[in-house]
Amino acid sequence: MKLIADQLISNDSKKLWNHIKSYTGKSFKSIADGPVYDKNNILITEKQNKMKIWANQFGKLALDTTGNSQSTDKWENLISIDCYYYPECDSSILWSDIAHALADTPNS
Repeated sequence: MKLIADQLISNDSKKLWNHIKSYTGKSFKSIADGPVYDKNNILITEKQNKMKIWANQFGKLALDTTGNSQSTDKWENLISIDCYYYPECDSSILWSDIAHALADTPNS
């Protein structure tokens, strides 16, 4: 799990997808089978070029250019004061907890 976190932090989307694919036994093939548009709206059908487009897209998403993902002010303004509060969300999550939860998750 630490490897996945490191790849997210370092914005290495290609290695992240490869690791997830090898760990879960799931293939990216079913997603990448259809054509995709590149940044110039040209239809791309070749697998390697499609993979580059997907890696670039997810890499851009991970950059958080707006800063919203890490801005507590942004999220505090979106949360209604009269909503339910779950104090367990304030506790820290350990990698061992994540690994245990993933091990208990059905692979279907």
